[in-house]
Amino acid sequence: AGFTARLKQAWPYAAIFLFALVIRLVYLYEIIDQPIISILLGDAESYDAWAQDIVLKGWIGDRTFYQAPFYPYFLALIYTIGGRDFILVRLAQILIGSASCVLLASAGARFFNKKTGLVAGGLLALYVPAVFFDLLLQKAILGMFFMCLLLFFLSRTTGQPGRQRQPGTWLLIGACLACFALVRENALILIPAVGVWMIIVFKNDAWQRTLVKGLLLGIGLCLVFFPVTLRNYVVGGEFVLTTSQLGPNFYIGNNRAATGFYEPLVEGHSDWKFERSDAKELAEAALGEELTPNQISDYWLNKAVKDIRENPLRWLRLMGKKWLLVWNSTESSDSESIYAHYRFSRLLSVLGQVFHFGALLPVAILGICLSWQNRTHVWGLVWLWLCFAGSVTLFFVFARYRHPMNAITLLFAASGLTCACRLSAEKHFKPLVLGVLAAIPFAIGAHWPLVSKARMEAPTHFNIGYEMERRNQLDAAKDAYLLSVAIDSNTLAYNNLGMVAAKQGHPEDALVYFSEAVKAKPNNWSARVNLGIVLAQMGRKAEAIEQYKEVVRNEPGYNPSLSYNIACYYAVEGQLIRAMEWLKKAVSHGYDNWDLIRTDPDLKNLRGLPEYRDLISR
Repeated sequence: AGFTARLKQAWPYAAIFLFALVIRLVYLYEIIDQPIISILLGDAESYDAWAQDIVLKGWIGDRTFYQAPFYPYFLALIYTIGGRDFILVRLAQILIGSASCVLLASAGARFFNKKTGLVAGGLLALYVPAVFFDLLLQKAILGMFFMCLLLFFLSRTTGQPGRQRQPGTWLLIGACLACFALVRENALILIPAVGVWMIIVFKNDAWQRTLVKGLLLGIGLCLVFFPVTLRNYVVGGEFVLTTSQLGPNFYIGNNRAATGFYEPLVEGHSDWKFERSDAKELAEAALGEELTPNQISDYWLNKAVKDIRENPLRWLRLMGKKWLLVWNSTESSDSESIYAHYRFSRLLSVLGQVFHFGALLPVAILGICLSWQNRTHVWGLVWLWLCFAGSVTLFFVFARYRHPMNAITLLFAASGLTCACRLSAEKHFKPLVLGVLAAIPFAIGAHWPLVSKARMEAPTHFNIGYEMERRNQLDAAKDAYLLSVAIDSNTLAYNNLGMVAAKQGHPEDALVYFSEAVKAKPNNWSARVNLGIVLAQMGRKAEAIEQYKEVVRNEPGYNPSLSYNIACYYAVEGQLIRAMEWLKKAVSHGYDNWDLIRTDPDLKNLRGLPEYRDLISR
């Protein structure tokens, strides 16, 4: 009888796990033949490279952690067991994502009731960003898992009277929080937030019992943090709790030119390969000395604080914008957008019409309003929700950064749905109407057009095209670039389309694309140079020279070869004074191919000039 009872209790959670599993497997089936399955974009490439380094060079490493290490070590473990197999990684993540649904369902059952919990688990199984992130080689999958695990443990401390007498759960909560922080650094804010939760929820307990809970929480944190901090000290020679990225990230999100999104410290260096080196080189150049990771972080943190103090009103407006972005329906991204994947997966596209953040946020607000009589639990969840949202706002906003907090969003949405059904069945419409009225402003705010979905999607197709071009799959690259410009004509894809056309031997098409690139962004110097090259190849050398001169006028040190080519053109045309002027410019800007200067037939008209002889005799 006991086994039958346990089986009866467990089967709904097993059903949720299988349901989530099937949804994610169908999505994997739909994209498995798409180029995106084998392409690593943005941070995914960095995590893969880091994981390979761990496997090949050792698990300790030789530098202080700059980024959160948990996900790369997770990848390294899979690579060690089954090789570098991206399908195997995705299958492992599918299991973790499905387990997250069960954890959330169990937490919801204790915070609210079993029906609400099961609905919450089902919502997470169908929630499109969760399905998307569960198959992406990004740490968002583990962020959601640890948030669901945290909620699961917290629900064990408050859900039933007997559970309140099990303080050992706080040890697990501490370990979970530390692991969460090693996945997503901003989760550190949840440590004091959970401390406040503990003090207020158990305010009627004897202080000795609360103290024991706090000690166990601290021990759990130390069990995870201590080896990481010790490792950082051994390899780096200084105390770094988890990572040394706080300063640069805070500066990127709060400097005087910040937009709320990620902008690299050096324009054009959005590739992950530049993040750490740019932060280090710029800080050391500014201070004129070699710096440790902590000192680099402090430099950028102080620089950001200085910008904030100079114009606090600007910063408050920026914070307001970022706060609204956190709660906006659009899934903000950098390298890989969920909206691009809608084109690869019919399932994702269909589910995305209903199970998205903008649809569920107002339902969550309804759930908060209708569940307020259970405010002992509701306020604590709202507190964690707002704290995590605030931690994202402090830096810069991406959908994957806010993703973990959506576990709480879905709990409230599930409560909203179950309460609305119950009140409708009881014909008790007044609280339902009041709840809907409270949710309407949030629905409007969530759908306010702060971010263009096209601007989010287009870079993904550009990145796919770039990778296809690197693999010399030029037709596939061209298709991806064309889709990028069709979605958003302001992308840089026109320049790459021109390069693909040139490689395919179509100079007329290349000319059109390079011209469009320059028209879309006049200071795209790479596109101007490419336009000049194609014009020169087509015999339109005078027009080519004008493009080169435009680049040199605006960016004298961009490429000294441009000045050299201009000198060659004027020398061939017999304009020797101009030719010598441009040749001197080329040398002054760093052109040093003296063998070519001495032998280039284009410069033969200059070789009798005293100025030329003086130049080459240096």
